[in-house]
Amino acid sequence: MNKYQELLKITIPAVLESMVTVIISTIDTQMISVLGSNAISAISFTTQPRLIFLSIFFALGTTVSMFVAQAYGRKDKNEANSCFILVLKISLILSVVLGILLYVFADEIMLLCNRQKSTLELSVIYFKIIMGAMIFQTTLTILNAALRGIGNTRVTLISNIALGLIDIVFNYLLIEGHFGFPALGVAGDAIATVMGTIAACMVSLYVLVSHSDFLSLKGFFNTRFKEYRALLSDIYQKAGNTVIENVMMRVGFLVSSVIVSLMNPTDTALYSVGMIVLNYSFAFGDGMQSGVLALTGRSMGEKNYRDLREYIRVAMITGIVCAILLTVIYLLSARWFFGLYFDDEYSKGAGVVIAGIVAGITLFQMTRMVNVGAIRGMGDSRIPKRIAIISTLFISPAVAYLLAVLLDFQIWGIWAAAFVTQSVWSLLAFVSRKKLTNQLE
Repeated sequence: MNKYQELLKITIPAVLESMVTVIISTIDTQMISVLGSNAISAISFTTQPRLIFLSIFFALGTTVSMFVAQAYGRKDKNEANSCFILVLKISLILSVVLGILLYVFADEIMLLCNRQKSTLELSVIYFKIIMGAMIFQTTLTILNAALRGIGNTRVTLISNIALGLIDIVFNYLLIEGHFGFPALGVAGDAIATVMGTIAACMVSLYVLVSHSDFLSLKGFFNTRFKEYRALLSDIYQKAGNTVIENVMMRVGFLVSSVIVSLMNPTDTALYSVGMIVLNYSFAFGDGMQSGVLALTGRSMGEKNYRDLREYIRVAMITGIVCAILLTVIYLLSARWFFGLYFDDEYSKGAGVVIAGIVAGITLFQMTRMVNVGAIRGMGDSRIPKRIAIISTLFISPAVAYLLAVLLDFQIWGIWAAAFVTQSVWSLLAFVSRKKLTNQLE
């Protein structure tokens, strides 16, 4: 099996998994659009605060993938499972505590993040339900991260398909009310998302318990934290860097989101739909990142640096080809896509311009994620943290405020800032990854 085949074997299911998530979000937004622009805007303003808190668990998941991938390369089941079980326990405890706190203080949190009085109450309703039941999403994150570490992306794909199907069914039943179910609007959308996440969690858990030869939950109730002090310290160091990276990144995005909330609901709804388009690029990049992390991590465990470099080269070529194909699709389908959400000509025309900007961002985003995946696969979590902080906490908000507010370019200033941020981020990731690979023997 050549390097392209190895990469695609892991990457294609990972890309499809991420694509399923974005498709669900697309359908979800389209189904909620029957309630109007206020509903779309209200939900969009919960995204960044949700992701700030979930970033802790995304970081733990990334750490599990790193540990498991390298242990898998060394064929060390004990190390892989010790890390997996320990992180899963930490995740369960944190998600219960945070879930309660976020439900109680939802009003205060959303008041900071949403400056539109007409959408604030809806944002609070959605945020309370999603974050109050966050334990299912965080558990799913850790389970799927461990499975990705051994290259098993097919199961994570299946679990996300289950999530999507259940989510869509309950959206239909609960948003407008069908077959005797109550019409709950935004609350119905949130409940549907939780139900889908529970279904996905059950799928991943079943496969891991019943069909995994390498990963196991045996000893889950017997393991004590004090027996793994050295491992806990290593997890803390790597996850800590990734947590800081993710939180700072999301804080930067949150600042941009707050700037967006200063604009009218139509423009914020357009921005929300435009971000869905950009998320398709992210889905491909995220899948590529999962594949690169697993393969470079395995190569590091085996100390096979020639293969490591080849995997990176192959991933870069594949990522660039994907970016070009996505660009063509965006440019050809923009008017049709935005027409799914908006009836007026202004919104459709603005959507075409937004899609053009997203097309320009795509190449930078794709190559950035491949390089970051390679850096993490090589075991370094500090570099991604630094470049993420520079790009998203400083460059993005500063450029967004300058262009959108001071120079009064409004929503177009936000999109220009996104383009600048991704291009700088991509360049920093490339230079950092190149430096690391040159240091390998």
